[in-house]
Amino acid sequence: MTTLTDRAGPHPARWLARNPRTSGVGAALAAFLVVAFRARPPGDLLAALIVIVPALQAAFLAFIGAIAAEDRDVPAGPAALRDLALWFGATFIAAWLFVLFTQASIDAFVRFGAPPMIGHTV
Repeated sequence: MTTLTDRAGPHPARWLARNPRTSGVGAALAAFLVVAFRARPPGDLLAALIVIVPALQAAFLAFIGAIAAEDRDVPAGPAALRDLALWFGATFIAAWLFVLFTQASIDAFVRFGAPPMIGHTV
């Protein structure tokens, strides 16, 4: 039986250190979901999905950009930490804006008299 550290690939901690942009995107998604759900716990599954789905969309787009922009030749150090912080911040803000836009769109849909498909969620 093999464990995660016995396999032939790189150790997870080394992979995270060598891919700071991708690590920043993943950390931002996790941090955003924790902050969003602690600040305003969802009442039901649909309210949770209104936060989760746009956040995943923002993280997916950022993940594609992070994978394309990763520079594997640069050793870990201050530049890697800067990249992690920049991608973390940009992804967190993008997820926040995506969720705000989604919630505002649903609210506008209901306020302008369209039939409420999911009720008043904002």
